[in-house]
Amino acid sequence: MPETGAEIKLRASAKVNLTLEVLGERRDGYHELRSLVQCISLADELTLRPTAEGITVSVCGEWAPAGPQNLCHAAATTFIKQVGSPGGVAIQLTKHIPAGRGLGGGSSDAAATLLGLCELVEEPPSRPELHQMEAEIGSDVPLFLAGGTAVISGRGEQVQSMVGRWGDGALVVAWPDFGVPTIEAYELLERDDFTDGEITAAAQHALAEGRLDAERHLFNCFQRAVCSRWPQIAELQEDITRISRAPAALSGSGSAVFCILPSLTEAEQIAAAVDQAGYGAVAVRPVEYGALLVES
Repeated sequence: MPETGAEIKLRASAKVNLTLEVLGERRDGYHELRSLVQCISLADELTLRPTAEGITVSVCGEWAPAGPQNLCHAAATTFIKQVGSPGGVAIQLTKHIPAGRGLGGGSSDAAATLLGLCELVEEPPSRPELHQMEAEIGSDVPLFLAGGTAVISGRGEQVQSMVGRWGDGALVVAWPDFGVPTIEAYELLERDDFTDGEITAAAQHALAEGRLDAERHLFNCFQRAVCSRWPQIAELQEDITRISRAPAALSGSGSAVFCILPSLTEAEQIAAAVDQAGYGAVAVRPVEYGALLVES
């Protein structure tokens, strides 16, 4: 690591799942996924500073665990161990992405940590070595180092980047005051919730051609299970659909939902109305990055 005093600043974007399909259970205990994912402008902020030894993670803003329970800590531990770099790192994390809402904030923070550490060492790891670290830390981490629009598969670690034609389109993302435990959401799935990946393929083609239709293409296999277990999420979807007159879909395994609107101005108006209805809500744009180096 360089001398203490140097700093790296990064942004770590959230994501929404335009589609999310589970194809079935795998022999390794995970589930086989297909998902069309879009990174969005809602983002956490990180500052990495080299230290003489040790790894520390401090958090402000939206709640998230500090210390070893944070994925930033896991990412830094894995990186320093693999690279064999002397010294440590202090990570200051400012959270804007709420945890447990299916927006990928923890994985994005971990990806940003890896990106920042690559900037801090003289000989960063090769791309295959970095990919191995990503998959070890968490299934969604590779997505955020790729960023933008992508189709993910496997258990989420396989990422196929693509170009989405959004034009002036924007999104409203909203969430209730509770999160959904991912493990519990998977346990609630039944065989009839599994699909074959064709829904994602159709949405991918539509978005590539600039003709994504929310009514036809948005899909989430957790819809039945999660909304049955947490009816407040179904109520949130109904409220957003009523206020925006646009279909609202679940992101990840919830509890956040989103809708697509023609412009950022309209999205900001709808987000304000949804916020007044008692939910957390933001207007966002699709972005071409996941983890992004801001300043070094």
